[in-house]
Amino acid sequence: METTKIKEPIYMKWWVWIVIFLVVAVIINYTADIIEDYTSIPEPSEIEVIPYRVEFAEEVTPVLANYNTPTTFLIGTDFPAGEYFVMTNNGTLGYVLLTRSRNLEATEIIWQKHFANHTIINLIDGQYLTTKNATLIPIENAIVPNFNDGILSAGTYRVGIDIPPGVYTIFPIETKTGFFSTASSSHHLDAHIIQSRNFSEPITIALNIGDYITFIRAEIRK
Repeated sequence: METTKIKEPIYMKWWVWIVIFLVVAVIINYTADIIEDYTSIPEPSEIEVIPYRVEFAEEVTPVLANYNTPTTFLIGTDFPAGEYFVMTNNGTLGYVLLTRSRNLEATEIIWQKHFANHTIINLIDGQYLTTKNATLIPIENAIVPNFNDGILSAGTYRVGIDIPPGVYTIFPIETKTGFFSTASSSHHLDAHIIQSRNFSEPITIALNIGDYITFIRAEIRK
């Protein structure tokens, strides 16, 4: 009588379990290596993001304040293009720099200036404005200081709006050398300057409607 040999299921074979054990061990080790690689990546360091954008409630007069640290704004993104009244924050000189890009190389600079008390600037979409010790206010919301006790202090003024047109004498303060310039706009471009001068003695100038007068280390007396 012929005996029929029954085949063992493959999972009952001893060598199959050894193969399974080796495969599982390789997978576990590979997974552990991947996890270790990712956890060893250092956390990114904190980065100061510029430009810094200030949000305001609709009922509040929009004011762009950048405190005492240099801050860069993209015009048209961080705030609209237009004319702005710029005040110093703490009584020291303010600083504004206008560039064509965020690159601060000399070839990208449109203009830059230090100013006393306040100035007026005109900004165009796509320009970059870097400021220090300055607060920006849309010109239509600004109250531009006028003659106080008969004296007009250093700053920038619109002739016909902030001060009347006419003939004025500018006096240097004490023994300092004063400076003044007149321009046809608040874009601060060389092509818009009418005249500019340093002076150590009182100087008399005529101001016409539409002019912008800027002076520093000096004052106008009524």
